[in-house]
Amino acid sequence: MKPVWRLLDHGPGPADWNMAVDEALLVAHVEDCGPASLRFYHWSAPTLSLGAGQEWPAHLCDQILQALGLDLVRRPTGGRAVLHGGDLTYCLVAGTRDGFPVSTTAIYRRLGLALKAGLKKLGIVVESGAASRSAPSFACFARATPADLTWQGRKFIGSAQLWRGQSFLQHGSIILESQEEIWRRLLSYCRAGSFQLWPMVSLAEILKHPVSLAALKTALLEGFQEVLGVEFRAGELSEREEIRAAARCSRIRLEFSQTLA
Repeated sequence: MKPVWRLLDHGPGPADWNMAVDEALLVAHVEDCGPASLRFYHWSAPTLSLGAGQEWPAHLCDQILQALGLDLVRRPTGGRAVLHGGDLTYCLVAGTRDGFPVSTTAIYRRLGLALKAGLKKLGIVVESGAASRSAPSFACFARATPADLTWQGRKFIGSAQLWRGQSFLQHGSIILESQEEIWRRLLSYCRAGSFQLWPMVSLAEILKHPVSLAALKTALLEGFQEVLGVEFRAGELSEREEIRAAARCSRIRLEFSQTLA
């Protein structure tokens, strides 16, 4: 019998709540032996998420964010800035007791295979990015690493990880609609070094028609099940996860109100 993991499909949510829920899932897995979980969600407002250790851009202020119509949040995972809006975000929380090794690289590879298997069901053949010696950029999509996926050399899925003990959280952003124009505006405002982005592509551009979120989620879910050898069943947050997420959400709001003050 296949192991049963939890599936959470939360639809759109505010930036601080989205990040708080993901952290709550990881804490539950670490401290309460919570279930391995796959979560799909969207963003109720366009949002720029910064990597956990990413330096704060000196020219990024509240007025610029308002001019661009962007919210701001910091992810618990690493990596560079990701633009959310016109994308689908996934979060997978699991660990060694679920059959994973303590290896960031191995997990990127394994989850990359799951994503590839899911996208293939939609007729999309993708490749992993290559190792790069170039200096880190402000934007996640400025380069494609082995953690990312590309289509015909153009990046459209970026991923990042966080480990706590024997448990990990992996985030991934899948571009559904083109983001290039707002990225160029943002980078010009921020004066963030080179304005050149890695060649990007969206699912709508690949498929030549609007993306059905239901079909995409179903395909990805099937890919994860096949590659990981598990069965997903729809579930909900536990009461303890809800409480943790609410508490973390309040702290995230405070942290950013102080930063942007």
